[in-house]
Amino acid sequence: MEITVDRSWRHWWVFLTRGILFILLGIYMFVSPAESYAALAFLFGLIILVAGVSELMRVVREKSEVNRGWHLTIGIFDIIVGLALIGHIAAGEAILRIIVGLWILVKGVSVLIYASTAPRLLILMVGGVLVILFGLLVLINPVFGSVTIVLWTAFAFVMMGIMNIMLSLRMRKLER
Repeated sequence: MEITVDRSWRHWWVFLTRGILFILLGIYMFVSPAESYAALAFLFGLIILVAGVSELMRVVREKSEVNRGWHLTIGIFDIIVGLALIGHIAAGEAILRIIVGLWILVKGVSVLIYASTAPRLLILMVGGVLVILFGLLVLINPVFGSVTIVLWTAFAFVMMGIMNIMLSLRMRKLER
């Protein structure tokens, strides 16, 4: 069985439609952050679960990896957190900020550990410290944490929408 990719540009409208939907979703999230926050508990749970599965796949694939134990721990942690958020939406909504803050903190520590084994990449160390500080800010300040989660997600959706629209316009031009 061979998997092929349709390389025609005639499906440009799919990216246009997706871009418009992402922008509308982002705007909705900016306008009604409380309702958006409720839906994000499930969405972040799903994202964290997928991240955990990918970490475990990395552990299985790369047997010579120096930090396999750390990646195994992160994978298990992500899967547990993801399942907790998906399985208990109301509780997930109540503790989303704490879970996301802890998750960001663990990811920051992970970057720092990787930076210490890499050839001393300064940008990774600075990035790890910044991620840790951001995670602490999300944990310590409830309003900042909740609002930040919704607003950054809304911003990301708007940006993805703009990028999809730009891609669709380029594809449409190439179709001709």
